Amino acid sequence: MQFLPALISLLAYLSFATRIAASSHGADPSPLSKVFIMKKEMDYSQGSLHVFASDGTIVYRFLRTIQDPITGFTTVFLESSPSKAFFVYLQSPNSLCGHKTNYTQLDAPGARKMQFTIEPNNFRKDKWSFSYVDGTGTQQNFKFDRNYASQEGEIRHQINGQDGNLVAELRNQKRTDSWLTTSSESEVDTYTLSCTADSPQVELILLMGLVISRVHDCGS
Repeated sequence: MQFLPALISLLAYLSFATRIAASSHGADPSPLSKVFIMKKEMDYSQGSLHVFASDGTIVYRFLRTIQDPITGFTTVFLESSPSKAFFVYLQSPNSLCGHKTNYTQLDAPGARKMQFTIEPNNFRKDKWSFSYVDGTGTQQNFKFDRNYASQEGEIRHQINGQDGNLVAELRNQKRTDSWLTTSSESEVDTYTLSCTADSPQVELILLMGLVISRVHDCGS
């Protein structure tokens, strides 16, 4: 009578192991079906940069403030819109062009211990990575493989230090959406995040804001 429970346990283990193996090899990648858009023009006239959904709805507001240009002490604030029911606050003691930069989420109820790291690499492309702690207490790690001399690139989940599944892409686009264009502007330069439905979208939107801000300030 003990054979059946043992068989069920074995089958469950094999199913779990198969899913892990498939994930580590990037099999059957999920479509990048979620789209978020920022205008490349850094317009803080309304106090923050807008993050749009594909239908033109403002879903987040991103604000990066350099508090001390000498030390690089900088704060980042991301707020859901229009409800303002959700926000994330990051802080960096060393956000300086050409220097390694770290952003850390401040402690707060429900905080996911987010960390973002930018490592300049002289004349080669910078190294970007971020992490957060999920609901099980496990740290999840990601890498932004940024193109050389461009703010475009792919974001992949990191598994034991190796590239896992593609979860998002950041691309420069010229868009002609009616909610973006005006009578004098038939297309608008944008920075677009395309990501999977189950990706860490808040962290990816923060990454998008950090990249576009860094390129604007540092030129690379």
